[in-house]
Amino acid sequence: MQSENRNCQSCKKDFVIEPNDFGFYEKVKVPPPTFCPECRYIKRLLNRNEWSLNKRTCDLCKKNIISIYRDDVIFPVYCHECWWSDKWEASTFGRDFDFSRPFFEQFKDLHDVVPHVALVGSNNENCEYSNQLQNNKDCYMVSATNGSEKCMYGNWYQEDCYFCSDCYMVEKFEYSYECMSSARCSKSSYLKDCSNCVSCYFSEDCRGCNNCFGCVNLRNKSNCWFNKQLSPEEYQNKLKSFLWNHENIEWAKKEIKKLSLSLPKKYYHGSNNVNFSGDYLENTANTKESFNCRRNKDTAYLQDAWEAEDCRDITEILSNELSYQIQGCAFIRNSISIRSSFHMSDSYYCDMCNTLSECFGCMGLRQKEYCILNKKYSKEEYFVLKEKIIEHMKKTGEWGEFFDPKIIAPFAYNESVAYDYFPLSKDEALKAGYAWYDRPERNYQITMETAQIPKTINETTDDILGQIIKCSSQNNSTVNISPNCSTAFRIVNLELSFYRATGMPIPQKCPACRREERFAIRNPRELWHRQCMNNGCKNEFETSYAPERPEIIYCEQCYQKEVY
Repeated sequence: MQSENRNCQSCKKDFVIEPNDFGFYEKVKVPPPTFCPECRYIKRLLNRNEWSLNKRTCDLCKKNIISIYRDDVIFPVYCHECWWSDKWEASTFGRDFDFSRPFFEQFKDLHDVVPHVALVGSNNENCEYSNQLQNNKDCYMVSATNGSEKCMYGNWYQEDCYFCSDCYMVEKFEYSYECMSSARCSKSSYLKDCSNCVSCYFSEDCRGCNNCFGCVNLRNKSNCWFNKQLSPEEYQNKLKSFLWNHENIEWAKKEIKKLSLSLPKKYYHGSNNVNFSGDYLENTANTKESFNCRRNKDTAYLQDAWEAEDCRDITEILSNELSYQIQGCAFIRNSISIRSSFHMSDSYYCDMCNTLSECFGCMGLRQKEYCILNKKYSKEEYFVLKEKIIEHMKKTGEWGEFFDPKIIAPFAYNESVAYDYFPLSKDEALKAGYAWYDRPERNYQITMETAQIPKTINETTDDILGQIIKCSSQNNSTVNISPNCSTAFRIVNLELSFYRATGMPIPQKCPACRREERFAIRNPRELWHRQCMNNGCKNEFETSYAPERPEIIYCEQCYQKEVY
């Protein structure tokens, strides 16, 4: 079978379907996609809200709650306790399938009456202002986080992070601030792509280092200042003279950027991969166009996916096998188009379900089998009706596609994770056919302007806890202010204790703006074909560094010779 060029029905760009892809589509019995990989990814992200939180009332117990859903959504929203209780039963919403109507329209009817859970997560303690969590304690305003304690304002804290703030994609971290894509570090701030570092600051791609400031590409070094070796006494004197205020922090950011641009970077981030393309990959084999993935085999078009085998187009998952078009799920087998569900097998087009097998088009069900649109059938009836529905969906062009966000849209574009990875203006989103949420005007009574924020944490008193601080983004009329800027923010007790423990100054921007700044400096989840920039090397590769970027990009062999 030959590769084929197709034209995306959404963005109208050409994309390629490879022979291995055709083999997978035949195996799971779906037609080849009509959307390109990026547009398929956006459709999945439009069904995921991690950080846009709302105050509302539980529609069952009537208590005040925090929810990813606004109070004006059409469907009922239950708090975590009510949703998981036996006070309601999703099968009572079951209905017959209507072959005169498209499937997605019928699923929307079901979607709009079945209760939704306010926040996604399990086994968390004192984390009510956070979402997509598991096994966490005393966390505040975090998302996609597992097994962490006292972490704030970030996402993807993994595996025993403790007392960290404003980080993205870190694991086994403690007492650290504004770190990204790093692992096993302690008492550090402003790190990117580092591992096994202690007391390091403003550094990139350093490993096994301690007491380093403004360093790039170092291995097992100590007492270095912008890659210059110092004695322990010299280093400590320089560090003591560095005043942790925003002016000096911005200076250090600019200096580390200059140094970073003068040194080579490996074309991708990761290790122990065979026959792959993508970025932030570990221990994968035969993985194509995938990002932030681990322990995957025979997969393609994956994002934030761990332990997947023989899958295509899955996002934010754990342990999937022979599945297609999955988002926000764990332990899925032989299934298609599943959202926010767990322990599913041989099921199709299900949302917020748990422990199902052989179910089709179901919402909110638990421990069921042989159900269609939440209605129970005998085994024989189920298989006959399932095949008829699949043939119907093939005729309507729905079979194999993910939930259509223009029909089933629980979130507006700027509330969803799609906005994080593919930011659009309101006009651009509406032109593309997506919903947009105009947040109500915030008329906060500002009690502290940006210029009044104490310069250092040592100058900060407990009075800061009572202040309503103006976000500094609102002070600059020449920049395009994010539509998600909260315009003002407050400091909570946990946060203040963190700044005092780490020496960091009170931030000048609201959490939403800080989050967008972090996301803006990540490499995009997109690949370009390039050649190694080391003189004389002709190795070619796929990389997330666009050709017009200023970084010096090396192939793995040249990078290893230069850095190690």
